[in-house]
Amino acid sequence: MKATYPTFLRVLTRSAAALLLAVVTALAQNTNYVIDTFDTGVPSQWWATWWGNGAINWDSSQDANGDPSSGSAYITADTIQGQNTYVVARSFGGWAWDNSRPVNFTLFTNLQIWLKWDSQNSSMPLDVFNNSGDRLGVMIHPMSANWDGGRLVSLGTVTVPFEASNRWVRIDVPINPQLAGIEEATALVFKRWDPSENLGHTIAFWIDNIELQAAVAPPPPPTVSVVPAEGGLNLIASGAGQYQRQSIYTMGDTYGWVGASGPVTYSVTIKRPPVGGWNGFQVHLFIAPTQDNLPWGAGDSAIDWNATNVVFVQISGGAGPGATARFMIKTNQGSGNSMLWGEGTLATVDSEVSEGTWQVVFNNNTDVTIITPSGTTTNFTIPAEWVQYFNGPAVVHVGAQPNSFANLGRSVVLSRVQITGVPSPLDDDFSAGQLNTGLWGIAAENPAGVLVVPPTARYWFRWTLPADSDAIVMARTNLTQGGWLELATGAPVSVGGARQVLLTSQNLPDSPTLFLALGKRVFTKLLVLLPGESSAPGTATGRSGTPNPQMVWTPFDLTVIAVDDNWYPVRGVNHVITLSSDDLAFTFAGDVQMVNGTATFPGVYFGNEGTFTITATSVDDPTKTGTSSPVQVGLPQ
Repeated sequence: MKATYPTFLRVLTRSAAALLLAVVTALAQNTNYVIDTFDTGVPSQWWATWWGNGAINWDSSQDANGDPSSGSAYITADTIQGQNTYVVARSFGGWAWDNSRPVNFTLFTNLQIWLKWDSQNSSMPLDVFNNSGDRLGVMIHPMSANWDGGRLVSLGTVTVPFEASNRWVRIDVPINPQLAGIEEATALVFKRWDPSENLGHTIAFWIDNIELQAAVAPPPPPTVSVVPAEGGLNLIASGAGQYQRQSIYTMGDTYGWVGASGPVTYSVTIKRPPVGGWNGFQVHLFIAPTQDNLPWGAGDSAIDWNATNVVFVQISGGAGPGATARFMIKTNQGSGNSMLWGEGTLATVDSEVSEGTWQVVFNNNTDVTIITPSGTTTNFTIPAEWVQYFNGPAVVHVGAQPNSFANLGRSVVLSRVQITGVPSPLDDDFSAGQLNTGLWGIAAENPAGVLVVPPTARYWFRWTLPADSDAIVMARTNLTQGGWLELATGAPVSVGGARQVLLTSQNLPDSPTLFLALGKRVFTKLLVLLPGESSAPGTATGRSGTPNPQMVWTPFDLTVIAVDDNWYPVRGVNHVITLSSDDLAFTFAGDVQMVNGTATFPGVYFGNEGTFTITATSVDDPTKTGTSSPVQVGLPQ
């Protein structure tokens, strides 16, 4: 069954809003989690360098406690061209890139690190390290990122105290329990980026006694709310990075302006700017030629950085009303953007309002006009020697970027994008209810945050973090009759310190009164899958397919999954599982501990001919069991 623990309840009619019911589960008393003390070495099965030329090694001559029989980890990196970003990661799994054993950081208040700066071997002065680049970024890798470096979650950046240049110092990194993905951390990551002026230096320091400090009390329960949904293209900064691009891009490449017979116009209509002001948040338009220009392809989310030649039109503003359009261009600069913000900035124009249509009109190859929603305009010329790099096929990206961690979770809504004057004009008002994949692809750090909200959408159902990573949204129309219905909402979208799912006329019950609840899947039984079967949550048996016939004494692999009453997988279960069978000669190698709710038994086999079943039982809680489908066992051919 699904457990729900109400914290408040409000009954409203559908014509007004939905009913809210928040839920939470009690947490057991937590203890500190020692990540590493480096007493005998740097465990290579957990530590690895991800990218860049950083290195981590054991140093027996340095220990934060002054213990001559212990040591510490020594991190070094050289800031050379093309290698000025370096990452060292410590996995919480069974090996360096194991993504299956998450640690719930919401149970801890801070990360403790002991650090000492190597003044003798670091050619970069400590004050330069602290005041340039990323300083020392401390991050976690969420399980859902699947080792995508663009989706790391930042705990913060560390300023190394001056005292660390001659002695060990303790550094405490506070943990914000509302960070999206923090409840499923599968690795601790140290990351550093250096600007070009820092090239040619060596950085070196020691770390020791890395430990998560337990929270004295469990985190507060989530609260829930309902937010009206707005139709159109919703661009949500739902990723982890402050410079994430949440964009769509044209599937075709016939959208360049160079050589057109007449004016070419690129138009973006903003239906709703970021609530509360832009505050640096941006809408952008990128135009990128495709020939010998796109090292990561047309769908590269960071095409403005990686591509060699790009036109970049930024729409952004401050806390007040209105916005500014900025036209930028770069040529012959892959993996960089200094030209965009320097000599490549050719024009800016202000508008008193943000809502409405912003137009960039290429009157010919070099002459450009920008028209804002308030009617203000600017005209300028692109140097002809720059235009030559944009001749031929080109793709267009339209999207959003937060530009600060404070803007994570914020969004804009676009109601139309048009490109005219090209061989195949484009005009999309995003009213079809889903993204037109014939016109657009998604180029985003977190694709879930780029979606067309259909006309049938009614609300965003939102809950604060921390909350269970497998939280589910349920509804019912009556509190005295019937039960809770799990809604088919799809994956939640991260919005700052919360998550949200879209509620539409299709996934809501047809009733004038609704009760909504946030629930948690509860582990009640085991699902045993034989070769030929697949998991099928929500069905009568929880499985689909037919077991493959087996042969006596012939090994095969068996899968056991922790599930709830309706056969939905429950993550976070790490019970030890044992097996039995009505074939008394059934053989398996030994009990297996679940990893995040799944156990795989390799090489099991039957010893007799006939039709048999296999039963799985939790050693930790024998009431949790499950029996396989009957399978026919024959003699070897």
